[in-house]
Amino acid sequence: MATANASTNYLERRILHYIFKNNSLSFSSPGDSLYVGLATAVSAAETGSLTEATFTNYARQQVAASGWTTVGADSTDTQTATNAANIEFPASGGTNNTITHVFVVDASSSGNILFVGALDASKVIASGDIFRINAGNLTIELK
Repeated sequence: MATANASTNYLERRILHYIFKNNSLSFSSPGDSLYVGLATAVSAAETGSLTEATFTNYARQQVAASGWTTVGADSTDTQTATNAANIEFPASGGTNNTITHVFVVDASSSGNILFVGALDASKVIASGDIFRINAGNLTIELK
């Protein structure tokens, strides 16, 4: 479905300050406060500049730390995190949206966007449609 290869500038800067500057930007792990959201357009993935979905009943979906599977070893070039269970958004109550991207953010509203990835194919959400990301179909990949 989607692989989010674009970590945002916000996340990259926080990681470097965490490692090299004794966490001088007070970056804390989001842990159980990770949410997956849907976007209808992305103008700049690096800055987290996107247009979030607005279909009726839409809400970001929380995925706790236990809801992710991580794969990789210190000797492996690619590290991944994948959703361990389905991530399901409420049925649209009437407003249509064309979903183009998925993003991971550290809050249920507003917050800091951490990763952005394009869908393999855009999906029109019409009244009554449920958008579901099946288990194992959302992968965050670091190389």
